[in-house]
Amino acid sequence: MSPVRLIILLVAAVAAVGAVFLVRTVQAPSAAAASELPTQAEAPPPVEIPVKQVLVANNSIPIGRFVSADDLRWQEWPAEAPMDAFLVQEDDPEALDKMIGAVARVELVKGEPVTVAKLVHPGTAGFMSVMLTPGMRAVSIEIEPETSAGGFIQPNDRVDVIVTREVESTNANTSNSMQGVRSDLILANVRVLAIDHIYGPPPAVDDEGKPRTGQAEVIMGSRATLELSDRDSTLINTAKKAGDVSLVLRSVADLSQPQGATGAGRVYRDGVSQDAEGVRVYRYGTETVSTAPAG
Repeated sequence: MSPVRLIILLVAAVAAVGAVFLVRTVQAPSAAAASELPTQAEAPPPVEIPVKQVLVANNSIPIGRFVSADDLRWQEWPAEAPMDAFLVQEDDPEALDKMIGAVARVELVKGEPVTVAKLVHPGTAGFMSVMLTPGMRAVSIEIEPETSAGGFIQPNDRVDVIVTREVESTNANTSNSMQGVRSDLILANVRVLAIDHIYGPPPAVDDEGKPRTGQAEVIMGSRATLELSDRDSTLINTAKKAGDVSLVLRSVADLSQPQGATGAGRVYRDGVSQDAEGVRVYRYGTETVSTAPAG
């Protein structure tokens, strides 16, 4: 190979190497610029969503249940979500304490936000209708201590209802004044909803927060509200016209027995003799009686 050709090849090789270094220099960022570029390992900063504390059900609360402190709690809720009906801690810090003792008007599931419309307090409009068992009625009667177990009957107790009336004696010469008095058990095992305006048992603690001890609490009321079926509710008005009505407290061991009108009660209610043979049929919630003479 001639010296001239060799020199040309060397110059071309040097030029090629220089071109490669020039391209790399132009494409590579400076050290300062490289430090400013984010690396693939760096995660984007988390987005903070503003929240508020909302009152929710801590347990499932069925209809008619009194709410306790364990049934409610504060829970974070997105601040941008609609919450006009919710109870927000920022707006009402004492909302949880205020709702203790209220009664569920609708069934609440765990974690469901609480609203004023879902709970009702004793003494307010609509409270008694929430306390009633579906299909039952609230009926009030006047009572006195001597006709209401001495004041020991409490709300949610079970009682029997007795009517005492005067009857004509078949023996005009009898000297026994009790011959002309008769008492009939007309309602059995019925629930007491309230005594006067008291809808629950006396508190278990006194004003100082100490447990109550000693003599049991009594309620000396003048009016009792009973839970009766729609048909049995007519018994009370009839019984009051017939004589004096009194309440008899039942044992907790007898609560499983049938409740409602007794045989004597059906006489007052339907005019059907207790001694008449018959078949009582319940169809679509309506009771009918088919009777036939004995024998």
